[in-house]
Amino acid sequence: MVISFLLLVGLLHKYAFGPLIKAIDERRAKIQSDFDKAERELVEASKLREEYVTEQTRVRKEAHDIMANATKIAEEKAQEIVTAARQEADNLRDRARAEIEREKEKAIDELRTYTVNISILAAQKAIEKNIDPSTQKKLVDEAIKEVGRLPC
Repeated sequence: MVISFLLLVGLLHKYAFGPLIKAIDERRAKIQSDFDKAERELVEASKLREEYVTEQTRVRKEAHDIMANATKIAEEKAQEIVTAARQEADNLRDRARAEIEREKEKAIDELRTYTVNISILAAQKAIEKNIDPSTQKKLVDEAIKEVGRLPC
């Protein structure tokens, strides 16, 4: 009976346990291979995530830099426009002042000419009438009053 048992154990070992152990070893190797593959893919995914985060950070910084630069350029352009407008306003004001000054000088010259003409006219009348000094003074005063009524 012992011999039969040992013979049975030997046959089971050779024909049953051998293929079973081989199948278990193959399954263990497949699981280990899948585990190693999953670990490599996890490392690769982690690496890709880090690259993604790095790239995302770079893109955000670049976008921020572009916005900052655009804002700076816009502020500079706005300042240039304001400066140009102020310069143009100053030029317009200077031209207006010069024009006013020319018109003022022209009016003063016309007033002088008119005053001289009235004075000459008063003198002519005084000479033509050959009048006494009090009448002469009266005529000169009237001429001065006429000049005083002129708009300046």
